[in-house]
Amino acid sequence: MVIGCLIYPDGWDSEQVKRMCGQRTDKYTLGNCTVRWAYILAIISIMDSLILSVVAFSLGSRQDKLLPEDFEVE
Repeated sequence: MVIGCLIYPDGWDSEQVKRMCGQRTDKYTLGNCTVRWAYILAIISIMDSLILSVVAFSLGSRQDKLLPEDFEVE
């Protein structure tokens, strides 16, 4: 998903996009068009998954200390 969000603006210089958004479009420049909620939501979800994975690993390592001695691995 990260690669898709990074590569997506690379196609903005195609002829189909230039017909819809004007001749000022180029790679990573949209001209008269705008980026809508789906692309922004995808970027937010990427950041959210990265933050939540860091939180999960940090909380998971702390939970080992709370286990009784019978459950601990030697």
